[in-house]
Amino acid sequence: METGKIVMPGDVLLDISSIPDKSENIIFGPGMKREDNKIIAIKCGILKKNSSKVYYIDNHQNRYVPCRGENVIGIVLKKGTDEALVDIGSSEPAIVDLLSFEGATKRNKPALKTGDVLYAKVLTASKDAEPELVCVNSYGKSVGYGVVPPDGYVLNVSLDYCRRLLLPNSPILKRLGITVPYEIAIGVNGRIWVKSTTIEKTLVLVQALSVLEYATSTEIELMCDHISTIHVS
Repeated sequence: METGKIVMPGDVLLDISSIPDKSENIIFGPGMKREDNKIIAIKCGILKKNSSKVYYIDNHQNRYVPCRGENVIGIVLKKGTDEALVDIGSSEPAIVDLLSFEGATKRNKPALKTGDVLYAKVLTASKDAEPELVCVNSYGKSVGYGVVPPDGYVLNVSLDYCRRLLLPNSPILKRLGITVPYEIAIGVNGRIWVKSTTIEKTLVLVQALSVLEYATSTEIELMCDHISTIHVS
């Protein structure tokens, strides 16, 4: 498939039966679906492929549409006996099983509270059911998933901005890291959680991330140079 081209809903992106080497794995992400042996676009946008060799259609939609395997940042809305309801910015809340946390058992479940911020992976996503999240990898380890540390800040940005920040060697994140130490979690659902060593530094990072979405490399340098001259204790 030719990446970088503009596609429209209904466009046939690939005829699977025409692939000569059937052993080649082609992974399809958001914005497309399979009908028989054809991959069809269901959104208008630009056809792209990320560092994990996943094809997707990049567009500027405001509402997140869950897709299996994507990392998201959610906010706990309600906790039940066996699962919790989580807002991930989609048309309906997601659910997370309380046993899908590292070390969780039927007698020892995580003490989630309303308002807790989760970094999680989408396990299942279907138009006929609620999205389901997990906070462990395939080996049962958290590897960064779960309730994020306190004193961080959740920033709402465009979906496209999050995907660009997740690209290898993002110039914004790399340059900010030289200026201010920080921890960050980026969800493809348009949310960024960030935390630095002090609240003041965290707020500086939030402001920088808010204004650098469309910045050039020169503007990124100027902003970071300005931040470094500010006395942040």
